[in-house]
Amino acid sequence: MDGIVMKASQKWKIERILYLALIPISYWFVLFFINTHSDINSLNMSLSNMTNKILLLIFFIVSMFHIRIQLGKVYEDYFKFNQMKTYSSVTDVVIGISFLIFLPVLFF
Repeated sequence: MDGIVMKASQKWKIERILYLALIPISYWFVLFFINTHSDINSLNMSLSNMTNKILLLIFFIVSMFHIRIQLGKVYEDYFKFNQMKTYSSVTDVVIGISFLIFLPVLFF
């Protein structure tokens, strides 16, 4: 139960940190794809820069943590403990699979 349900104060602190991290990295993400959306070559050139790769990876990780915490709040509000445990496990698997699918885009 400890892995699924956190203390409210701990969750609040993590949420605020994620919100603060998402603000600048989201602006960078939008500007990055506005500048590279027109041509696949410009996207490839931008992704060849290690700084862009690291920032994209940070954006993805922070976004996935944010999604996980927000879905956990929904699960706590609307489901019983057994259902919450099941849906949390499914969410973790989907996030893990999406992360494994995303990594080759950055490093290969």
